[in-house]
Amino acid sequence: MAQWYYVDKNQQRVGPVDASVLVDALRQGQLQLNSLVWQEGMSAWQPLSMHVDAVGVPEAMRLRRPPPQKSGNAPMWIIVAVVVGFFGIAILGIMIAIALPAYQDYTVRAKVTEGLNLAAEAKMASAEAQLKNGAWPNNSAEAGYTEASGKYVSNITIPSAQNIQITYSSVVPEISGDTLMLRGNVRPDGSIEWVCNAAGSTKLDGPSGTLPAKYAPKTCR
Repeated sequence: MAQWYYVDKNQQRVGPVDASVLVDALRQGQLQLNSLVWQEGMSAWQPLSMHVDAVGVPEAMRLRRPPPQKSGNAPMWIIVAVVVGFFGIAILGIMIAIALPAYQDYTVRAKVTEGLNLAAEAKMASAEAQLKNGAWPNNSAEAGYTEASGKYVSNITIPSAQNIQITYSSVVPEISGDTLMLRGNVRPDGSIEWVCNAAGSTKLDGPSGTLPAKYAPKTCR
């Protein structure tokens, strides 16, 4: 009877043994269908699955699948995944906490610019009156200016000489009712320069607006 050699699960060569020994080893889990076997006359070691008929492996055992190998590092990778996930969520939360307020401030500042754009007509009317009369108009009527409003602006008026006041509407809750002041000054060459004042601004004499500086353009702070 032909003798067989096989490689066990410890990668040790075993043999020579009878074919029945291979079947018993397969039944006990010491040998798998993909385990290498050899007998005299074979040119190389081959999987047992190629010789199930010659060895006499029962049909029921031929369908057996080798058990999946367990990774000894699985618990470690689970821990790593949990830690990375935890810190990833924490970092994401920090980024949102920083970015969200900054984005909200940016959107408010974008709406503030509507008032500056709409104030162009008031500046022109006030400047023309100053150049024509040699004195600043004391109110909108003296400047011949019709007070304006917009989507985010409730009113633009000329409240006093040299000043234009922009009042923001409740459409933007963060700045509802706040004001931004524009003050005109005559330069030595006769041209007029307009500068805006937000809350806390002290760069010019005259009234300051109540609009929080963080929402105002840099030139108004």
